[in-house]
Amino acid sequence: MKRDLLDASDETVAKAVALTEGSAMAAWLGTKVSLGEGEHLYRLTFDEAHIGNPVIRALHGGVISAFLQYAATLEVLSRSPQPATCRTISVHTSYLRGSRDQDLEVSVAVQRVGRRIAFVEARGWQGERDKAVASAQIALRMMEG
Repeated sequence: MKRDLLDASDETVAKAVALTEGSAMAAWLGTKVSLGEGEHLYRLTFDEAHIGNPVIRALHGGVISAFLQYAATLEVLSRSPQPATCRTISVHTSYLRGSRDQDLEVSVAVQRVGRRIAFVEARGWQGERDKAVASAQIALRMMEG
């Protein structure tokens, strides 16, 4: 059965926030969720532990990729009308610019959700939205929760 996702709203943001509560990963990443103009916005709150290169003070690429994947998972689960779980099938991350020692904002676009697989794109930026630091294409295996 094909899944139609709910529109982004205060209710779906609350659902995303509830999914992060009690999650060690969400706590370590400093995950924050808010409602933008018709979309969820995810924030990785900067922490010294996220630095990959101390000389240039850049976020670790693995931290960026993990957060893009985590935001994509939260997006699909929080907007699913029925309880669901998912597992990652694949993640392809493109690093487009050097990152800095500051928060990373992420928006997620769901490309397609079928009966079993969701295809999602996540884009992260620091400062100007049109200057992405990284983007990721993610495939998630959807299961009834």
